[in-house]
Formats: sequence, C-alpha cells, structure tokens
Amino acid sequence: MISSKGVACPCRTRTRFANPIAYPFFDLIEPMRENLASAALALAALLVLGCSHSTTYTSKDGSVTVEQKGKDQGSMTFTSKDGNKVEVNSSGGKVPDDYPKDLPVYGDAKVTLSTSVSEKNARNLILESPDAADKITDFYKKGLESNGWKLDGSMNMGEMSMFTATKDKRKAVIQVINEKDKRTINQVLTDQ
Repeated sequence: MISSKGVACPCRTRTRFANPIAYPFFDLIEPMRENLASAALALAALLVLGCSHSTTYTSKDGSVTVEQKGKDQGSMTFTSKDGNKVEVNSSGGKVPDDYPKDLPVYGDAKVTLSTSVSEKNARNLILESPDAADKITDFYKKGLESNGWKLDGSMNMGEMSMFTATKDKRKAVIQVINEKDKRTINQVLTDQ
C-alpha cells in the first residue's frame, strides 16, 4: 500500500518483519513512494483504457517509468538516484526471456507478475495453477535437485508450503499457497 506524507507505509513494515528475501525491492522504492503513487494511478488508468503509452515521473530520489502495452498489460520501472532498478511487469502469461534457465518454472501455470531488481540480481515470479499443491511442490523439489540446487529447508503450514534451495552463491525461495480453486506459486531468486 502506498501512503501520503505523514502516514506509515505498510510496505516498509513488511520488509522489517517479514522474510526480506520475498520483498527485496521495497527498500529501493521507499524514497520514491510519492512518485510511486502517481505512477500506480497512471498504470491503473492505462490498464482500464487499454491503450499504449509510456510516462516517466522524476524526483530527486530517482524516476518511475510507467508503460502500458495494451489492455491489462503494463510495466513499471523504478530507478534510484544511484542507478539501482526495480522492474515490475504485470503483463502476465510469459516468463521473462532472461530468467535463469536452471530455476524450474511450473509448466501448467499462468505467470501473473514478474519483477527484477538490479541489486542482488533479485527475481520474483508469481504464477497461478489449478493443479494440486502436492504435485506442484514435488515438481519444484525434483526440478531444483536435478538442476544442481541443494534443498536447505522446508516447512508446511497448512495452506502454504515453503522451501529454500541454494546453488553457487544464489538462494531460491519457493512458496506454494493453496487457495480455494487455484494454487499461487511465488518463486524468489537472489544472490546471497
């Protein structure tokens, strides 16, 4: 959630108390939150209109570029004053071309969001699938191990399964969340 001046931003609280690997880009965009509010409103308006358009908002802290690529497809790029970037793509349906090939992506799933952060080479994919959570979890565990990843830990908390894996100097976190009629898969990759 984005806030105006003087109101605490829940995103900031999330990065302090939740698993920071799942939200590596919030600290980078926090100084630009006023521009972010304008950019988010612009992206929402463009998504409703379904037109192609690009706008850049600039402040002393950096810039935000909002790009609309058609109905329900858009992206935002946040660039801090020191050159770090966060890219958020809500176009869905496609794994980014430069996504690491050794990190498996569940095949019977729809990509709903992808993000990349230049700092620590962080990547995040959010997918949805109608398949059973156990089937998805088994796919990731086998796929990670067959691609040279070492499973470090796992936990099952009823409706959510989560596990971590490492390879070279990278860390992956996979979450499979069991919802009523779908499973949401959140995969996060970052340098350690």
